[in-house]
Amino acid sequence: MQAQAILFRDVQKVVIEPVEIPPPGLGEVLIKTSYSTISPGTELRCLAGRQPNAAPWPVIPGYSLSGRIVARGEGVDLPLGTPVFAAGTRRASVNLMWGGHVAYAVTPVVNIHPLPEGVSMLAASALHLAAIAYHGLRLARPLPHETVVVLGLGAIGQMSARLFSAAGAHVLAADLSPARVALAQAAGVEAFTPIGAVGAAVRQRLPAGADIVVDATGAAPVLHQAIEIARELGWDDSPLTGARIVVQGSYPEDISIPYQAAFLKEANILVPRDMQPRDVRAVLDLMMRARFQIDDLLTAVVAPDHAPEMYARLRQTPDELVTAIFAWEASAT
Repeated sequence: MQAQAILFRDVQKVVIEPVEIPPPGLGEVLIKTSYSTISPGTELRCLAGRQPNAAPWPVIPGYSLSGRIVARGEGVDLPLGTPVFAAGTRRASVNLMWGGHVAYAVTPVVNIHPLPEGVSMLAASALHLAAIAYHGLRLARPLPHETVVVLGLGAIGQMSARLFSAAGAHVLAADLSPARVALAQAAGVEAFTPIGAVGAAVRQRLPAGADIVVDATGAAPVLHQAIEIARELGWDDSPLTGARIVVQGSYPEDISIPYQAAFLKEANILVPRDMQPRDVRAVLDLMMRARFQIDDLLTAVVAPDHAPEMYARLRQTPDELVTAIFAWEASAT
């Protein structure tokens, strides 16, 4: 069948065109997409031609959508109409990076997550991003008495700050954008806009440093500041281990660590690699119990026809938007 899809055709060239989506085979379902959410760091890197091991143009970008099952292959018992989250289509007539921004998606049923009552289609479309943030939290293992600093309040940073807060930790977040800081503050997160070097600005507020520092910027110099913000480690018989640095920023190439600073603090550098299904299930549980809400981050909802404009805005004026969401119902075929 033909389905509309957002395509990256070349560097900084975004179009919406029909592609062929095959029918579901054994163990697969066909999903009619309701919404798909942009992951700005990853997708803008792909659009700039800086993604390592990228598939040849054209590609369908994106990796987070919500929709309903409209057809199923042999061996699938889920009812038609079931609302689900999926990463994207696994098969199409063009290459995938990773196939999320498409009107219809065919994927193995084992790769989808049925949505429980109380989780909206709009919120579910950003589940992959939230699960990435949760995976970083799970690796960091925060304790309720610990202090967490989140650097960068884009989509992943906003979600990370809220998830660490839900875990009971004291969270302090920082971003150069007053609008993003205000968004975090409205969600109950202590956040501020640093003046001067972020490391020194955070240390003024947290002289003892942080137990966990989340770098959600994708800016290499900030990673050096993250080491500075990490708390000191004493030379006595204290059983404490070094602070944890969670690298949640999206980097296209190698990054460096200030060795001496990390060495003296015995810093634990954690590099989450995407997410696992358990992270999606955990986020869904938090959403159902109203412990984690992101609807205020998902206000830029547009038709897929506006894709070129939205990617340009995210690239040129990142302070205006945290992310953007495409509404597919009126553009399915």
